[in-house]
Amino acid sequence: MLITDALALDAASVRLTRDGYMVAIARIARSGVQSYSAAELGLADRAADEVVRVYRPAEEVFAPDAMASLAHRPMTLDHPAEAVTAANWKRHAIGTTGGDVTRDGDTVSVPLTLMDAEAIAEVQAGKRQLSVGYSCELVFEDGVTPEGEAYDAVQRGIRGNHVAVCGLARGGPRLRIGDADELVVDGVVLTGLSAAARAAVEGLQGRVVALDAEVAVLTQRLAEAEPTPAKLQALAAARVKLIEDASRVAGASLESDGSDAEVRRAAVAARLGDGVAVMSDAAVEGAFAALLSVPAPVADAARDVILRGTHVGDEARSTFDAARAGRFAHFENAYRGVADAA
Repeated sequence: MLITDALALDAASVRLTRDGYMVAIARIARSGVQSYSAAELGLADRAADEVVRVYRPAEEVFAPDAMASLAHRPMTLDHPAEAVTAANWKRHAIGTTGGDVTRDGDTVSVPLTLMDAEAIAEVQAGKRQLSVGYSCELVFEDGVTPEGEAYDAVQRGIRGNHVAVCGLARGGPRLRIGDADELVVDGVVLTGLSAAARAAVEGLQGRVVALDAEVAVLTQRLAEAEPTPAKLQALAAARVKLIEDASRVAGASLESDGSDAEVRRAAVAARLGDGVAVMSDAAVEGAFAALLSVPAPVADAARDVILRGTHVGDEARSTFDAARAGRFAHFENAYRGVADAA
């Protein structure tokens, strides 16, 4: 599971080099509980905007392997839609993190360098927050942290992939570049806000982050569901095969405009009779699969006579009986010279 976290640069440590690069010491990860929407976590079985409280235990965040995975990671401008690898590094990277990864209270700090002029200009204009892209195992279990915070899931096996410069951080006002009393909204730096006003703005910013993530997930799902010539061709081929299989099960040509389930039910009914009406769709599907491997009986009149004997209709039987009775009457009276009845 690929997840993004967010923290900020230490303003006192930010500087520009002679070559125009921006170097800094950044807090790029933290422990504790963070809230995600179900859409951000890719949970299709929950409402997209359902809040999931995810716990990042200190023993996982500050584990040696987790800390080491944050060293020498590519920096990006916003999160790319894919993990950063050697194959796409040139498209996404704007700098890199350093190798001196250390613990700073409940956060992880690391030196970083931005080498792209456009990205540096955006940081100087107010895009000051940092978000870590990483993979982890998400274990769903309810609990309460040692600090008394409730959670719904726990992250295990955290491994860093990249660090993105972005507009909004999940972790609140301290996760940013710049002075602590500033608040950046759409590139505008606000100062002198009351505690209540700051809390309200930060709450709205957090909601924007969640909604942006939800929109991105839903957009991706829509793109995957959009019909393409290849998908339509595959659906058509599957339908043709179903009709062919249904005809084999039924033992005769079977055409239907109904759903796939209705086609299977009609084919099974042709073999098993009216009892199919009380069978569930799942039972019909199972019977369909079983009957598909057993050839339907072929009409064979000679075999039917051997197995079941002849069957004569009522009208034919009456005619036969009358002719037989007349024959016996003829032989019974022939010696007397009695003429047959007309």
